[in-house]
Amino acid sequence: MGIIRKQSFYSSIFIYIGFAFGAVNLIMLMPKIFSREEIGLTRVLIDVSTLLATVASLGAVPVINKFFPFYHDYLKPEKNDLPKLTLIVSLIGYVLFILFTVIFKGLIIRKFSGNSSLFITYFYAIYPLTFFILAYNMLEGFAWGLHKTIASNFLKEGGIRIISTVMLLVFAFAHISFTQYINVFSLPYAVAAIALLVILWRTGQLKLSSGGISNVTRRLGKRMFIFSSYVFSSNVFTLLRKTNDILIISSISGLEHAGLFSYATFVISFMEVPQRSMYAITTPILATAWKNRDMAKIQELYTKSSITLSIAGIGIFGAIWLSVHNLVLYLGPGWDLIVKIIFLLGLAKMIDLVTGINNQIIQTSNYWRFDFVSSIVVVFISFFFNIYLQRRIGTIGAAYADLITVGIFNLARYLFIWVRFGMQPLSLKTLYALLLGVGGVLLVQLLPFMFNMYADTIVRSVLFMGLFGAAVIGTRLSEDVNNAWEIIKGKIGLRY
Repeated sequence: MGIIRKQSFYSSIFIYIGFAFGAVNLIMLMPKIFSREEIGLTRVLIDVSTLLATVASLGAVPVINKFFPFYHDYLKPEKNDLPKLTLIVSLIGYVLFILFTVIFKGLIIRKFSGNSSLFITYFYAIYPLTFFILAYNMLEGFAWGLHKTIASNFLKEGGIRIISTVMLLVFAFAHISFTQYINVFSLPYAVAAIALLVILWRTGQLKLSSGGISNVTRRLGKRMFIFSSYVFSSNVFTLLRKTNDILIISSISGLEHAGLFSYATFVISFMEVPQRSMYAITTPILATAWKNRDMAKIQELYTKSSITLSIAGIGIFGAIWLSVHNLVLYLGPGWDLIVKIIFLLGLAKMIDLVTGINNQIIQTSNYWRFDFVSSIVVVFISFFFNIYLQRRIGTIGAAYADLITVGIFNLARYLFIWVRFGMQPLSLKTLYALLLGVGGVLLVQLLPFMFNMYADTIVRSVLFMGLFGAAVIGTRLSEDVNNAWEIIKGKIGLRY
């Protein structure tokens, strides 16, 4: 667990730096520069392009995640044909994506022209954005396999947002048009992809082989094809489940409501930071553990991921909830609905965190077909609840739909791993962490309003995190959390 703990700790720090810039961008700069409809457009462009990039990969990324250890162990870099094969497949997928948008352009226009006309006007922006997201996803797979997760996480979560901050400041002070801004909207993703390519190329472990098909590809080709078909479809459906809410909001209620929902989604995304860094680090280790049939290692990762992610999620969600009234105060009139949305999305994310790395365990095992089938079923459930609830109760229906869908999906994965492998991650420590978190929130809520929204947010967040953190460390609920605290003490010179 040493490599996981160390890389997860530093990755989380760098990612939170990026999220700080993201908060500046979305919460402080964008509301002062763009209209709510324009903000909604930028969120929809990113969600659509992320989905399309996953589709265009044609399953190449999950193949890299699962099979790169075999290529890395049995082939020299110059003989490793996996980079070349996955590049060819992804280029084919990107060309097919372009043809698809051309053929179905009329349907897209009919669906969004009524409530989201800006999306149709700037639809062309998805082409470069999809390309660079696709390129980055491919390179990230190799970065994970080579344990360059700190660099890849910083570029993805931090570098892109820092460049976006610079672009927004230029937009604000240079008085360029919104059209000019959208024309260079994909620039941060392009810079991140090129930077990661340079980092990987300099390791000497990523080369485009000039030879024919390797022995590893001949031996694993059929298995890779079947695996990629299932897991690719599963990933597409999973991403569709995560993005269909904002797409349906755009279609039914318009980009302004999509912008409001995207704000709530961004706030809750702070809870994902430890999860993202842990996924990046544990995926190649799980793939190797399955390769070596090391079930003890998998159980260890499963258990520790659950309690560590639970503690992190409770700490972040508690701090968010204690200051959500200040967010509404800052955003101004018309944003009150965001409070309920944040609460429901936060509960959904807590369910996801408590169940640990269940998705990675299934996807890297030989039972990834279950992930495929369950992902399809859950997407239909998500579509049904999103359309039904949004038409009945409006935008808040998307948050309820997310809570229901995430609950069903994680329960299915939890039960499958328990029945099939005899492993489950929960213990009394999880309950203790939840009770400590709720107690901390109730205690800090007793404080009166502190001077202004900024001071109030800082005082409440610091006090809650201090109380909750001290309780968690004192009760030693998580080995990883206590070891991270020892690292921090060593860095700042504390002796107690």
